[in-house]
Amino acid sequence: MIARIGLAVLVVLALTGCETVQQAGEVADKAGICADALRLSGFVPDVGNPEKAAEDAKRTAEDLRQLAEQAPDETLRNALEDMSNKVSELNPGNINPGAVADWVSDKVGTVEALARACG
Repeated sequence: MIARIGLAVLVVLALTGCETVQQAGEVADKAGICADALRLSGFVPDVGNPEKAAEDAKRTAEDLRQLAEQAPDETLRNALEDMSNKVSELNPGNINPGAVADWVSDKVGTVEALARACG
């Protein structure tokens, strides 16, 4: 009887330990995703070269989409998708000093939402 109780306690402890390890892994994954996402969210297009800036924006938006697919929770996933959509707004026709200044100003709220999702 005591052996069964002891075995049951060990099983519970082992399962609790596995859950703790899994949670730690999710936190580490989220931290890595957030570090990459916040770096990417700093993207500002080069108005001197709209064609290259549009290519860079497309690549950045795709990188953000890929991070969204890896996000461990819905809040982070949504924030990453919003940031990807914001960067996707850029194209050679709207990469000029005035439009980019407005875009950067609008992007602030999206970056703040991403930072909160990472917090």
